Amino acid sequence: MSFDDADLRLSFDAGLLADAANSFARAGVLRVPELFPGEVAEALYQHFETDLEWRRAVSQGDDTLDLTPELIAQMIAAKDHAFIDRVHAAARDGFQFLFDSVIVSDKARERKARGLLLDRVVEALNHHSSLNTFRAITGEPKVRQAVGQATRYLPGHFLTAHDDSLAGENRVAAFVINLTKDWRPDWGGLLQFQNAGGDVPLSLKPGFNTIHLFRVPQMHSVSYVAPFAGAPRYAITGWLLR
Repeated sequence: MSFDDADLRLSFDAGLLADAANSFARAGVLRVPELFPGEVAEALYQHFETDLEWRRAVSQGDDTLDLTPELIAQMIAAKDHAFIDRVHAAARDGFQFLFDSVIVSDKARERKARGLLLDRVVEALNHHSSLNTFRAITGEPKVRQAVGQATRYLPGHFLTAHDDSLAGENRVAAFVINLTKDWRPDWGGLLQFQNAGGDVPLSLKPGFNTIHLFRVPQMHSVSYVAPFAGAPRYAITGWLLR
């Protein structure tokens, strides 16, 4: 299926844009459905299902351990429970994550050279019309770049609580473009926002063709995906930088 790159850009009508900006200013969290034309969302879903070479991401302190598909297969075959035990121990004691990802370059030249549909989406998010939409919603005129990656959460995957602040990156907001079909809340994988007391006043279910946008810093997590989850949790996740 072919479509113009303009279909990948964010363009809200004046009424929706004003409502989105007001909601974001009031709550710091925004959910917008039907982000892309239907055929674009379906093409992205199929792209995630069949085209991408997923690598497993695990936090290693200030670095990320990046496991190849071959190494993942070897660990599964060997039933390497010690590795999972170490991941869980780190999650118990502090920040940790376990999910699959496909990194997208933050350089336009490299995105165009690889040319995946995923790359085209991130490129479109950096088009001036998309950046102007982000600026209007967040109220931050200095938004200059969107960076992102594809993510896939399978049973046993999770992301512990953190606030997305990172020295030197000047993150304005985080975004999650959901590409998950027919997700049930009891499968886990919920985007959860914590208050100062550790309660969860807001929890967002993965959806299809929706975007979640939220202010940084803000404490949040992705809840543990249950062993009985019936589908992958797909998304394009990233940040707006000033």
